[in-house]
Amino acid sequence: VKYGNIQPKITTTLSLKNNKIIWKVADNGIGIPDKEKVNVFEKFYRVGSEETRTTKGTGLGLYIVKEILEAHGGTIRVADNQPEGTKFTIEMPTINH
Repeated sequence: VKYGNIQPKITTTLSLKNNKIIWKVADNGIGIPDKEKVNVFEKFYRVGSEETRTTKGTGLGLYIVKEILEAHGGTIRVADNQPEGTKFTIEMPTINH
């Protein structure tokens, strides 16, 4: 919602495939330029420059999410959400008891 357009829309799906939980979250926001996608999970990284940013933030949110997921054997990826916005895919292994 923070980076959404005037009428933010968030969609999410949850599925199970090959003993992995797959959670997809997509928005209709401004998106992330391709050249910046490789950096969005880095500590303190923020897309754009100080001159062009209109939202507050620390650049820690996606970094923390990635660190927690990796500590539990999971992953997170970012892709375009056509025609606009961003899509994150989170995968976590299931626990067999």
